[in-house]
Amino acid sequence: MEWIERIKRKRRCKVHFDSGSFRVYGCLAAPVHMIPDVIPINREFDFYLQSNYDVYLLRLVNSTEKTGDICPAGKDGIIYIICRLPIQKDTLPKDIEMVLRALEPFGFLNLHNPKHGIAFEIKG
Repeated sequence: MEWIERIKRKRRCKVHFDSGSFRVYGCLAAPVHMIPDVIPINREFDFYLQSNYDVYLLRLVNSTEKTGDICPAGKDGIIYIICRLPIQKDTLPKDIEMVLRALEPFGFLNLHNPKHGIAFEIKG
């Protein structure tokens, strides 16, 4: 009953999507943290992403690398996506869209829970 778990996750995470949320690449993105104007290297920021299919947690790490990892969710958990790339406050929607496009080969917008971690490169 995977679809029941997805519905429960969407209900539980609904509280995170408010006026600070924004649309990007067919998803609603909700920042978890306040984002400063200048983002230091190795600083991490989390976003809840809601597609029509499910809710995901995206962590962006300001880095010179352009790599990502999809971490499988435990039972009743949420799929966790960690991406390392250069980010700036002014370009966050564009940066998130670049990440989501990099996830397309793995099934995003309808990303299913992987059986094991998946590493990927972010082009762009």
